[in-house]
Amino acid sequence: MDQESLRQVSEQLREGSWFGALPAELQQRMLARANVRRYAKGQVVSLEGRVPPGLFCVLEGQVKVVRFTEAGDEALVYVGGPGFWFAEYAWLMNATAIVSFIARSPAKILLVGRADLDRIVDEEPRYFRDLARLAVLRSAVYLRAFVHVASLAPDRRLLGQLALLTQLRMQEQAPDQPVDLPVSQVDLAAIVGLTRQTISPLIKALVDAGRIELRFRHIRVPDPRALCDLDSPRAAHDRRSA
Repeated sequence: MDQESLRQVSEQLREGSWFGALPAELQQRMLARANVRRYAKGQVVSLEGRVPPGLFCVLEGQVKVVRFTEAGDEALVYVGGPGFWFAEYAWLMNATAIVSFIARSPAKILLVGRADLDRIVDEEPRYFRDLARLAVLRSAVYLRAFVHVASLAPDRRLLGQLALLTQLRMQEQAPDQPVDLPVSQVDLAAIVGLTRQTISPLIKALVDAGRIELRFRHIRVPDPRALCDLDSPRAAHDRRSA
């Protein structure tokens, strides 16, 4: 990247809570070694069962995270927009990817290669903790997502998954802003693991309460922190005690 492009990308990525919290020198080292790739809609960025070439970040467009079933169908996990970093698990664990990442639209994606990441950590080992923090943050969210899908009633599952999707999106953008989730009601039903017919009245209740707004092919959360608070352990305890 030329200096102007590097400056613009740096400013964009610093809005995200994870990259923005990295030491300035680590940010500079990552971007100095990065390159930009473009993907067509439907093109595979990284496939489960294979070793990704490094750590990716969406600059423009959208990337969907999926798992393939034995029948070859896609199980949608998440849709990431600009600021979404991914494939961290495979690099940290020196393992193959456990999910696939596919361009949901034409996408511009930053790639920091595996060898470059290894070199950064070899030169300054303390940076490993900063890079690993991304995986730790994701693991906590995914564990809660599993609990929601496995054990909660439909309304709680929907609220819980919306809260978790919102938390992930909040990591990708500037703080204290409304969150736009790039998912349709059909996408949301797939992520939650319920039918659209089941979640439609539940979504309407959240809309009527002002918790979310339905837009064309996406859902807006006007007050992300308030929505996430509804799914907090304290809120759940208060509901049981009421």
